[in-house]
Amino acid sequence: MEDKLLSLKTSQTPEVASSHYKVLIVDDEDSMRSLMGTILTRKGHHCETAINGLEALDKLGDATFDAVITDIVMPELDGISLTKELSKRFQRLPVMIITGYGDEYSTESAMASGAREFIKKPFSTTEFALRFDKMMREHRAEETLLLLSLTDDLTGLYNRRRFFVLTEQYLKVATREKKRLLLLFIDMDDLKWINDHHGHHEGDQALKDLAHILKQNFRESDILARIGGDEFVVLFVSTDENSERLVTRLHENIREYNDKRRRPYRLSISVGTATFDPQDPISIDELLSMADASMYAQKQKKRKKQAFP
Repeated sequence: MEDKLLSLKTSQTPEVASSHYKVLIVDDEDSMRSLMGTILTRKGHHCETAINGLEALDKLGDATFDAVITDIVMPELDGISLTKELSKRFQRLPVMIITGYGDEYSTESAMASGAREFIKKPFSTTEFALRFDKMMREHRAEETLLLLSLTDDLTGLYNRRRFFVLTEQYLKVATREKKRLLLLFIDMDDLKWINDHHGHHEGDQALKDLAHILKQNFRESDILARIGGDEFVVLFVSTDENSERLVTRLHENIREYNDKRRRPYRLSISVGTATFDPQDPISIDELLSMADASMYAQKQKKRKKQAFP
């Protein structure tokens, strides 16, 4: 279950790639596969090959690639059909179509299938390299913008928008797999006091420090997000380890942090919990409301304890 959720999270999260890519070259001609592979390898890219669309889909199912370059006319599954299928399964995967049949297959038909680039044979090695570089440069720019739109600028965690998109998918998987999910709703205590007495810069640092603690405390498959000014959420697969123990461990890590850092305040949080039961599924909003109410009750209890020690 956790592997499936991590795979889902990774597949839907854009990554800004480096200048070296893993490329799948699909062509039924040995000489063309060799030529394109040689050009890209010399530029530092890693290339694998397939002789038709079906073999390409098999390889894409077993490994992750940064780009696909495909011929059009091939046995079993042609390049246009392959590109359409890739557009359904891997929406952000850039595809470059190459063909010697320029009169029959236009640039428009290639782009309509989902390709980002189109080049006709014969081509020079320089033109091929330039078109590939252009495709990847544009793709990287788009991924950067998308990543920024899904990430909280201050903490680097997911933002509210990304949390809702991913959680909706997690709830579907959990319902299908009959697995319980646990949501923590975390509110930083006294952020307004920190801002008023020590400035917003110190308040921002406190938020970043809490985000860092959360990253260290939870797993890669868990969803961590900042959904409001001082509000954070964590969604993960519920295990035999109960929510009370998880919350206790989180408080212990924060106390340890406070003991090591000399700041004019101490980090403090209030935490609420809610469980998603696949036998009685509820919406994201309902799950959040339950966890929020739990958090508010804990915060009120803490205030009463401080007022009447």
